[in-house]
Amino acid sequence: MRKLFYLINLFVLSGFMYNTSGQIDKSNRLEISIGGGLSLPIGSYGNKSPSKSAIYVANAPLPTVKGFDKGKSGFAKTGFDYNIEVKYKLSSCLKLLLLSGTYSNQVETAGMSDFLTNLNGYRETKVVENSYRIFYITPGIGYYYSLNKLNFGLDLFMGYSMTEFPYYKFVLLYTTVDPPIIFAHDGPEPNLNAFTLGSSLSATYNLTDRFKVGVVVSYQRANFSYHVSPRSIPGGDAVYDYTDILKVRVINTGVMLGFSF
Repeated sequence: MRKLFYLINLFVLSGFMYNTSGQIDKSNRLEISIGGGLSLPIGSYGNKSPSKSAIYVANAPLPTVKGFDKGKSGFAKTGFDYNIEVKYKLSSCLKLLLLSGTYSNQVETAGMSDFLTNLNGYRETKVVENSYRIFYITPGIGYYYSLNKLNFGLDLFMGYSMTEFPYYKFVLLYTTVDPPIIFAHDGPEPNLNAFTLGSSLSATYNLTDRFKVGVVVSYQRANFSYHVSPRSIPGGDAVYDYTDILKVRVINTGVMLGFSF
């Protein structure tokens, strides 16, 4: 984190030095771009190991799982990212930016379902969980280098991110009641907030003086802590509370279209 602040301060200082050393082209100082592409989970966010992330009920007569540790395996699949960005040119090489958007990743539940089914003596159990959807808004600063109609950029940004409560449930399909008994979180499901930071690399081509197209690869990270209170529904009296953390790490890659004025 400290190194990131040093880099931002270095960029700001270089922009001020440039501003005092010569005239700045005041045309096309504001740029708005829209982009979209794939969201690739990495690290523990993309791990899919139910055996290593299973959280067992302590002192139970038989192995009983009350949840899966998302800090070890997030079970996230490749998804999609959509964003909008506003940049303001401080100099020919330095820009302030505001990046906002959302990315989503479906949750791979088949492995967890098979794991619980085998653990329960091959009695069929199905895991259901909604997709992860992350909203973010992040100010930052960027350094750019232009070569004829080509532009190359490095952005650093940090800010706010939010996601829905990571709802999950185990559907006990082997039970004889209709609908089947479920084992799931029973309690408040607030949205989760977290500090987020990231960086991006871009390469764009000027179609005209005002329009450009390009490709962008960015990295983002955020940690969402939350409390889970699962029990059997209906009729379950015992509650097996635990605290978990969703460690989101993604590489978002896609295309962008920008307009300057």
